[in-house]
Amino acid sequence: MSTVVNHDYPGTDDMTVVSPQGDPIEDAQVRIFEFAKYEAGEVDSWVGETTTDVDGKWRDPLILDDGATWVVHFQKESMYGPATVEITT
Repeated sequence: MSTVVNHDYPGTDDMTVVSPQGDPIEDAQVRIFEFAKYEAGEVDSWVGETTTDVDGKWRDPLILDDGATWVVHFQKESMYGPATVEITT
């Protein structure tokens, strides 16, 4: 089985990318890593990638295997992050 993950996972706008002031961040890079590999420092390969639109929402949803733990990494060079959030599908 699989789970669709986007800016509305697990709830509405939970992973929309915004500044500390609440302004949306356009063109932020969103990458999803397997938790164990990320924790081990393996950051050169990820399982999915997208960017954000003018509203800070993901341009594309990502499909992840159910029953796994992931690290979602957000960054826009010189503007936002890097920031991470751990999710479980």
